[in-house]
Amino acid sequence: MHVKLWLLALTTFVILTPPSTFFPNNLHTSLHSIFEKTDTFVIGNEENTNYYAVKLYSNQTIYIKEIHVRVEANQAGTQWFSTNKILIINFENNESLMPPEFYVMMGKWLEWYLQIDIGKFNFTLNHLKEKVNNGTATHTLHNLSLPAGTWYLIVIKAPTTKCKITTYINGTNAEIGGISYGSTAFLIENEDFWAKLNLKTSLFSVIYEGRKTIYINNTFIGFPYFNLGTGVASLEYETPQGENKKCKVWSIFRNMVVSDDSDFYPYMPIIGGKGKWTFHASMIGMGLGNAVDILGADITLP
Repeated sequence: MHVKLWLLALTTFVILTPPSTFFPNNLHTSLHSIFEKTDTFVIGNEENTNYYAVKLYSNQTIYIKEIHVRVEANQAGTQWFSTNKILIINFENNESLMPPEFYVMMGKWLEWYLQIDIGKFNFTLNHLKEKVNNGTATHTLHNLSLPAGTWYLIVIKAPTTKCKITTYINGTNAEIGGISYGSTAFLIENEDFWAKLNLKTSLFSVIYEGRKTIYINNTFIGFPYFNLGTGVASLEYETPQGENKKCKVWSIFRNMVVSDDSDFYPYMPIIGGKGKWTFHASMIGMGLGNAVDILGADITLP
């Protein structure tokens, strides 16, 4: 009995709360909320929709009494990472806000992954375990005020086998300019980078010169995550236009520091156009659940 409880406790590695891009004093969030649905603009879907975008516009300061997002998702796969991402962004002025989020690393104690591509040695050993998770998460934002212009509310959830996203927008002077949704959200984890050496275990992980290429048909919105106990990590990307940017971090007992010469920051959105995107990752980390993850979506904006 004691052994079973011990293994269960190690199933979930860590829950962390990253910083916000922009977090005004009049913005409050909660994971669970009792809210009125009267006089509400309701947006819902019944498909496996893992991204959702709502366009809001006003030539005056935008006031929103409440935004409530409900995500019902079924997940199946070997991935460790799980989160719901909410972003409110003005692309023209490059302004954005993100409410605090909780993300979970759901690795099993004895699972592992090893891939080597050095000289004549080229092989992969995959002992990551299949996981099935079904659940509902709710997020509520109260009393927002946004500068005049065009803003987008974007919700991303990945990976999913089935997902329903419902958004309630209460008490706003903004015009709802349209919605779009799809199933093109994705998650890139350690094992998705093809590397000279890629080792993933619950207590120790290494990526040496990892590379991952994706192709975007519309607008790319992605979020980099660095989960390190004690170690160092770097992530670089090349846009379809040939622009290169990098981020380097190091961590001691989960106290992470971002290098001064970094061009972007963990958890902050990476945004760009269609075409070929290439990511390069390297890391070495000790502690529970070390990983470099990218949550992203190929989004058609309304």
